[in-house]
Amino acid sequence: MADSVLEHWGVVTSVVGGFVAVLLYFVKSWRDVEMLKTECQTQQQRAESLTLKVDEYHVAAVAREAKLREEVKLNIEQLRTEALQQRSELRKEMMDLVMKLTETLSGIDKTLMLVDERTKVLTEASKEQQEHNKWADRILARLDNSGPTLA
Repeated sequence: MADSVLEHWGVVTSVVGGFVAVLLYFVKSWRDVEMLKTECQTQQQRAESLTLKVDEYHVAAVAREAKLREEVKLNIEQLRTEALQQRSELRKEMMDLVMKLTETLSGIDKTLMLVDERTKVLTEASKEQQEHNKWADRILARLDNSGPTLA
């Protein structure tokens, strides 16, 4: 048997070499598979970590958006309140000015009525005075024409 092994030494070394090559290929492939499994687990952990971070960022962004919406809503309400208050103040000022203007116009109307009334009285008095003057002129003219002469 030892002779047969030696006779076929080339075949035996080829078979043993092939077997060793297959075994080395299998071991290398097994290591590659294990390394890929480890890398896959690492990538999966990274993906889960990134998913958690994305979720945290999303929650934070939603919270910020809600906070900003609330701030904007409060600012709008404050501006609306201020505008209403200013409008109310302006209306009050306008009413006060209208009342003062009405009082002033009323005073002017009274003054104009007095001026008109006094103008009528003065016109009547002037007419009466002219009538008296005409009457006096006639009397004087009669006296001058028919009056006694003292010479």
